[in-house]
Parts: sequence; structure tokens; C-alpha cells
Amino acid sequence: MPHYKLYYFDVRSRGEVIRLLFHLADEKFDDERFMMEEWGALKSQMPLGQCPVLEVDGVKISQTTAIARYLGHQFHRAGTNAIDCARLDMMAEVVQEFMSADGMGKFSRVLIGMLPDNKDQFFKEKVIPDIEKYAPLIEKFLLENGNNGLLLGDRETWVDVFAAETFSKVIDYGSPDALDAYPHILALINRVFNHPNIKKYVASRKQTPA
Repeated sequence: MPHYKLYYFDVRSRGEVIRLLFHLADEKFDDERFMMEEWGALKSQMPLGQCPVLEVDGVKISQTTAIARYLGHQFHRAGTNAIDCARLDMMAEVVQEFMSADGMGKFSRVLIGMLPDNKDQFFKEKVIPDIEKYAPLIEKFLLENGNNGLLLGDRETWVDVFAAETFSKVIDYGSPDALDAYPHILALINRVFNHPNIKKYVASRKQTPA
């Protein structure tokens, strides 16, 4: 197997889905976490000057979705044919848009104090409108796949993990009732985080501010 090394800050934010995929697959990787003040020395070493970055046998790959998609294929957590892969990519783009939207995209920086906004007010005024825009789309995809808590088929894919981690943060850091209107997303989160491998990791996971 390749040697994997993940570079990301010591928070969940955009890097946690990658960690979850490794734990789902029960694959070893070096979890290289660093603090904000250490980033300046590392930035020039990264392909796009940003992180997360996954190093695979010395080759660095940037962008959360590109890394998650790569691992999905490596760990057999992608579609089994071209059309299913395309459908998963479509759903992943919705999650990516939500994660990068005006409110959700800045929420982590509010949580760690990089932006001066009040957390509760920012969540109510900026993040909730993003939830109301994107959650119904994911809810629709889940409903179309039946009642098994997954986006496609009957086995967890990389996009299920991507969506579950992204939406779970609005509960964990925003409001416990933020997704009450979306029972299928709640079922997705429940299924992914109750997978034995992920459940074991989360039980010992360090609490982080974002």
C-alpha cells in the first residue's frame, strides 16, 4: 500500500472528511497536524499554497474534494460504474458548494476567532440560509435512494462521509436542532458515525474549536 501523509490544521474543518475516510477503510496514515503559527513555514511546500494536502508516496495532492474522491476510489468507496461515479460527483459538488458558501465557508474562521463576528448571530444570519438552500438538495438525493440513510446504493461511499461530516458540523458547532427539518440527512449522519471504524475513532477524537 502507498504511504499516506495528511497535512492539515489541528481542527476538523475541511480536513476531517479525509481522516474519516482513512478510518472507515482502516488504513494507516500520518496525521500531520499543525498550528496556525506553523503554517507560514509549510505553505510554500504545498501545491496550491493551501491545505489540506495529502502526500502519497511523496506526491502531494491538494483540494478536499479531489483528495476525498481519490481515496474513495482507492478504498472502493466510489461508484461501480461511470454513471454512478458521475452521480456521486454531482452530489459532492452540492456538498462542496455548501461548504464554501458565504456563511458556511466562513463559519470555521468565526469559530476559531479569525473573524470578529458573534458565533450565534453569524450562525443564525449567515449559516442557516445556506442550510436552507443546500440541505433540501441532499435530502432529495437521500430520499430518492430509499430509506437506508445513504446517497447511492447500500454501502457507504466517500460522498456519504463527505456529506455526513459537513452537515454534522452545523449541529456540533451551530445548533442541535439545525437539521430537524431534514430527517434523511440526520439518518445519513447517524449511519456514517455509527460505522464501527468511525465510531471508534470519534470516541477518542480530540475536541477542537472548529
